[in-house]
Amino acid sequence: MVLDPSGPKYKSNSRLHAVDICRGLALLLMIEGHIPQSIGWISDWAFILAGPFFLIISGFSYDLFLSSRMKKSSKKYTFLESFFRGFLIYIIPLIPYIIVGIFFSSYFSSVTGHTYKLNIFHWGIFQIIGAGYILGLVVPNNFKSKILLTISTFIISYIIVNYFSESLTFLISGVFPLFPWIGYFLYGRVAYELYRSEQLKDDKTLLSFSAAFLIISLLICEIFKVNLSLPARGQFPMFLFLGSLHFFIFSILVVYVDHKHFYFSSANKLENIGKICFTAYYIHFLGLFLIQKSVSTFFENLLPAISNLIILLIVVIILVQIEKIWRNYNYRFGFEWLLRKGTEGFLKLSRVRG
Repeated sequence: MVLDPSGPKYKSNSRLHAVDICRGLALLLMIEGHIPQSIGWISDWAFILAGPFFLIISGFSYDLFLSSRMKKSSKKYTFLESFFRGFLIYIIPLIPYIIVGIFFSSYFSSVTGHTYKLNIFHWGIFQIIGAGYILGLVVPNNFKSKILLTISTFIISYIIVNYFSESLTFLISGVFPLFPWIGYFLYGRVAYELYRSEQLKDDKTLLSFSAAFLIISLLICEIFKVNLSLPARGQFPMFLFLGSLHFFIFSILVVYVDHKHFYFSSANKLENIGKICFTAYYIHFLGLFLIQKSVSTFFENLLPAISNLIILLIVVIILVQIEKIWRNYNYRFGFEWLLRKGTEGFLKLSRVRG
């Protein structure tokens, strides 16, 4: 159902609704990609898109954060807040990893005789975002610098893989290695510059540009014969395609939700869970685990497509309801809450020591 409301939700332009919807979309793709009952190309593409989309919208959000802080805070305060946020985004998800690692190293080492090794540099999607927040402090805040640095990440990745793979392996290893995945975060910052460009302020121009960008990226993939698959996400042509696809979707949302004020009930739900996407990232893993453990035999008797759809709906409903209830408590003790409170605490300490 689509409405053009006159209610207060879409009167205010203080928050860009397309950003939270894109966060929710990235989370939805992650849920679909992690459901064991795969349904072919749909599950495959959900898995392909999830990580890049999550990082791109995080990079875009980082520039939104910087632009809002620079208007009302000093450069030093903004620098410290960005650093502390990045540090906490990097370190908070490592806590369960360290706890599990210590358990494995103490328990399984004594049983099996093998040593479980904890990596100092453990790269995951949140660690990439945290690194992006910190590295962003040394990147000149202009369009050309962001483009050059984004392209450079893939050049650096190529050089490390081919010439320094042994000495710098910690930079290219892990689920989401720093290189080239930091490039997706940086591209999100480029997308922010495109969004706020005076040349793209008109809705028709924005949509035309995003569509042309998508078509050109597809042609580049065709010219270089890139196989649009999971391993290709580290290649620059595939990166261009995924980045242009995200910008096209984002542009449609900006035009129809933020500018034309069309209201989609499903988009509203995505927006709400997008506001707690860091916390929801972990909740969806727990939800999938409990569903599989409790009713796995039930799903064995169903077609994978039906099982997949049921599980997807259950997890989404759980997230929507949790967000609805949790909102009344200001999302207390969630990832976003810990991030905010932790940053405030570090800022207070820095002022005391200063």
